[in-house]
This record gives sequence, structure tokens and C-alpha cells, in this order.
Amino acid sequence: MSRPDSAPPPQANPPVRHGPRVPGPVETVVFAWRWLRRMRTALYLLGVLGLLSIVATLVPQRPNVPGTVAAWRAGTEGPGRFVSGLIDAIGGYDVYGSRLFLIVLVLLFTSLTACLIPRYRALWRLRRAVPPRSRDLSVHPEQASIETAAPPEEALAVAQGVLTEDRWKLRPDDADAPSQVAAERGLLLREGGSLLFHTSFYVLLVAIVAGQLIGFSGQVAIVEGEQWADAPVGYWTYRPGRLWSEADHRGFVLGLERFEVEWTDDAQPILFRSTVEVTEADGTTSTETVGSNDPLLVDGMKVLQLDWGYAARVVVAADGEIVHDAFVPMTATETAGLWHGAVKAPALDPDLGLDLLFLASAPEGLNGPEPTGAPWLEEPALLFDVYRGDLRFDRVQNVNALDTTAMELVAQTYLRENQALELDGSVRVAFPEIRRWVAFQISDRPTAPVLLVAAGLILLGLLPALYAYRRRVWVAVTTDLELGRTVVSLAGRSFQRPEAFSGEFAEIVETLRQRLGTPSTGGEGEPRPARETEVVPR
Repeated sequence: MSRPDSAPPPQANPPVRHGPRVPGPVETVVFAWRWLRRMRTALYLLGVLGLLSIVATLVPQRPNVPGTVAAWRAGTEGPGRFVSGLIDAIGGYDVYGSRLFLIVLVLLFTSLTACLIPRYRALWRLRRAVPPRSRDLSVHPEQASIETAAPPEEALAVAQGVLTEDRWKLRPDDADAPSQVAAERGLLLREGGSLLFHTSFYVLLVAIVAGQLIGFSGQVAIVEGEQWADAPVGYWTYRPGRLWSEADHRGFVLGLERFEVEWTDDAQPILFRSTVEVTEADGTTSTETVGSNDPLLVDGMKVLQLDWGYAARVVVAADGEIVHDAFVPMTATETAGLWHGAVKAPALDPDLGLDLLFLASAPEGLNGPEPTGAPWLEEPALLFDVYRGDLRFDRVQNVNALDTTAMELVAQTYLRENQALELDGSVRVAFPEIRRWVAFQISDRPTAPVLLVAAGLILLGLLPALYAYRRRVWVAVTTDLELGRTVVSLAGRSFQRPEAFSGEFAEIVETLRQRLGTPSTGGEGEPRPARETEVVPR
């Protein structure tokens, strides 16, 4: 007789898979989403943005200084071509426009959004939640009891009134526990403050990014008696946002009528004030003043006074032909009363350059001008070194500095105001006039009000998030049949700042005792000190 066919028995140990398990596409997406929706991930991404911003601060950025970036890439300036290539590979010359920055920024906003939405849903559920009952009041760290002659119903009503007056959230009347009051406080305030803080921070980041995209900032210097028009070519520095176009300029004209500066006897400045004539694009003209902390608003653009200096008018003529006649804005040096500038005259052959030093106060001494260090005008003198050669206009240069690497020093001399001299019989240099120049910052920051409001809300949300604490109180009423009195038992628990809750709990007990007409005995009915207990995290 043959045995019937049957299935083979199962293996005791399944085959062991060797090597790491490779997750599938769906598992990878789920894992990435779970990682992205953590607040810790958002902090990591924010740190990466901070590092990229540091790189943008240390490395010249192509939108701002393209000439310097070109010099770094060519290896004529900066850390060398190899390091420059590494910087270029990660987009370090245009950090805010690089793919890396945009990817991190998108991930950050996605992470913050994924974190905030569940917290809003949780806050909505918390708003509707009721405080839980306690089956055993003896397990809570704060406890007290009061004996009173009032009936149980009256004692319970008094307890409800005390907690309601103190703005505790009470559990509705419960048929399962008619002799107990459950109350809670601080949860919504703490969670709401934390959510306000994070939401405001989210808005702050959005406003910063939007400001970088649509905002604009530039600086310009205007000499007294001259005008300047709002156009891209007129700025010393020009920093438009990614979405800012030349058509966004307002086209107004600023004319610096005069600049007032006042000093104390020890050369301490007490007043900087510019009087400007504003001509808007529609032809409207007005006279305004701009102070150090008193900016001017012109057609939505803020005009802020930044700096000032002296502007010497230098006239250079060769064989009777004027090759340079302009006011040279001089910038202050570290030496008091000394300003520096440069004149470049490429029309001569060879080129002529003057390296200027302006002494505001320099009375004539035995060996020429003797500077006093005072910043006000008192026998000013214009000292200059005369160079001939190649001005090297093939390089990126500072307009106030002279590149003398391909030039030869041919003379050193000075002029007083309204004086002139012949250099080599064919070149004549004159110093006919001195004025002042003022540097203004012209900016358009449409998101600035949003930044201010968001910053204020961050502080407003931070206070309850740090100092509000969640706590619960239970009040139970029983009847002592032997004594024929009502016993009111109180218990409390705080989930944060238990030391602060102990005092609050004692005040509740004392208020309830006074309402029930029970004098303080200083003994058994007093709140017992909080026991050593572990704070339950929220």
C-alpha cells in the first residue's frame, strides 16, 4: 500500500538574505517625507542656509562685484585658480542664485510647512478637549483637604466658582463622577504661544526671501550743488533683487543744495543734515532735509544719509586743453582730518595720475602745511603725488585709488585752494574749489513692515511658550458620616514648572477655604508640599 502524497514540511529557518536591504521607491519616498517633516530636520536645513550665507559674505558675489569675481576666476586675485574652481563648482560666486541654495530653501519651507500643519490640527483638537477625571487623587504631587459644614453640593459649586473665576477650563458636568470637579489651565496658552512663535518665524523667512527677490539697495554720492538721477548707471554700488528690473526705478532726481555739519570744540560731530531738492518723475519739486536718523521717503524708496566727505575740484590741462575737470569725492582715512582720493587722466600720453591727500586744517608752517587733525576747513591743502605711465584700465579698479604698478612717480607737491601750478611745462594742475559730498543709500524694501510684524510676533509667542505651563486640579467632595461634615479633597499636577504651581495651588486652597468659611488651621488642612515626582512631558 503506497503512502498518500503530501506537501513538503516548512523549513525551520528561512534563507538568510545577505547584504543590506535596498528600499523600494515607495519606501524611499515615505522615509524621506518622515525625515523632512521633523522640526529637527528644519533646524538642520536652517543651519545649512546659515553656512551658505557665511560663504556669500566671505566670497565676492557675481551680481554685486562681477569684476572682482572675474579676477578670482582668472587667478589674478583671491585664493588662486584651484580654490576658485572649487568655489565656482558649488556656486559660491552666486550663492543666492545657486541650485544648492534654492534646493535647501525649498526643503526648508517644505519641512516647516509639514511641521506646522499637524500642530494646528493638534491645537484645534486641544481646544475641544476636556480635562480628564482622576480616579485616585492621592497619586498627584499636590494635595490638600478641607472640612466644612456646607452640604456637598454647595461645596462643589463653590469650588467650581473659584476655578471659573481664575479662568480654569472645567470639565462639563459628568454623570459618572458627580462629586468631582476637573480643571485644566495653561495648555492652550503654551501651545498657542509656541505655534505663534514658529508661524512668525516662518513668515519672517518668507519675508526675507521675498525681500531678496523684489527689493533693491544702492548707494550714491552727490556733491553739493550737483544733481543725481535714479537710474542704474548713477549708483556707486548697485544691489537689485532677482526680480528687480530697471523699469522699477522711480526716475526721481535728487539735488544736494547744502550739507550742514556741526562740531564740538573737541571735534565731536553733533549734527549732519542734508538739504535736498527732490524732483519726482511727474515733475513735482520739493525741498526736503535728510538727517542721520531721519530718512526721506521718495515715491516709495527710502533715502538714507550714510556718509560725507570733502570733494576737491581738480582741473588738469595739457597744452591748453582741459583733460580733467571734476569734483573728486575724497574718503576719510584713519588719520583725523585727512581724506584720500585720486585723479585719472588717460587722455594724456603717457597717462597721468594724481594720488591725492586732502588736509582740512593745515596752516602753513616752516616746511609747508602742518595738519592739526581738525575736520573743519581751516587753510585746507591738497597734497598729491604725480604719476605718469599706464593707468591699467584693463583691470578692475577702485575709483578712489590709483593703480601705480605701471606708473612712475615724477613729482610730489601741494596746492592751496584757488592755486595752480605747472608740472613739466605742458601740464597744469589747478585746485579752484572745495565742496562737500554726501553718500546716500537708496533702497526699496517692500517686505520691511512684514519683517517688523513677524519679529514682534516672535517675541509675543516666545513669552507664553517659555513661561506658561500646563497644570490640572481636581476637587472631590465626600461626606464624613461620623463627624457629619463635608470633606473637600484637592489634588493638582503640573507638567512644567512644578515649583511655580505649588504656590498657585496653595492660593486655590486658601481661596476655597475662605469661601467655605473654614479658618486656616495650619495643620492637616494645609496643602502638603509637592512630593518628589517626575514631570510628565506634554
